[in-house]
Amino acid sequence: HYPGIFSQIITQLVTNACDHAFSDQKNGHITLTILKKHHELELRFKDNGSGMSKDHVEKAFEPFFTTGRAKGGTGLGLHIVYNLVTLHLSGTIDIQSEPNHGTTITIHIPLDTIL
Repeated sequence: HYPGIFSQIITQLVTNACDHAFSDQKNGHITLTILKKHHELELRFKDNGSGMSKDHVEKAFEPFFTTGRAKGGTGLGLHIVYNLVTLHLSGTIDIQSEPNHGTTITIHIPLDTIL
């Protein structure tokens, strides 16, 4: 059950980075850090891509919001990730990003939800 959810989350974050963060860049770098902190699991997904404006960060989890519609983007990727984290895993998700400074997505999941 949970391995499938985690697989979906990571796959979607990698796909999103490749489609958006690295669209104009050849040397993209992604770091995934997973830590057990107190009574929660923290997943930190960081890329060195193009980053996002404050306006895009605020809309990133909204359904159908995309900056890649012309390239076939549906705007559902991060919305699906948000729902998996919050509804299925009872967790939280946060985005930190600035244009030209990459993006960090941090997910916190209570351990009692997955153990």
